[in-house]
Amino acid sequence: MGGEGHARGHLFGRQLGGSGNDPRNLVTLYQNPVNTPVMSSFERQVRKAVEAGETINYSSTPIYKGNNLVPSGVTLSANGSVGFQLDVSILNRK
Repeated sequence: MGGEGHARGHLFGRQLGGSGNDPRNLVTLYQNPVNTPVMSSFERQVRKAVEAGETINYSSTPIYKGNNLVPSGVTLSANGSVGFQLDVSILNRK
């Protein structure tokens, strides 16, 4: 991982069914505030829309600069069948 204060961040959050054992689903993020509470808060919004009956088209894309293995951010995008919409880029910094 990237160093002190970092965590294995899920691209497809655990609360959405994402695996913590699949390296394709994990990136290095700052635990606080990026992984929790920021990412988890947006994932919770998506989960609530699903629980309300929406079908969600969801993507989570890490943003890399140059050869850096730690993303500078993550873009989340979610569009629901009943109007839920989320488009946000989260910077990976303290």
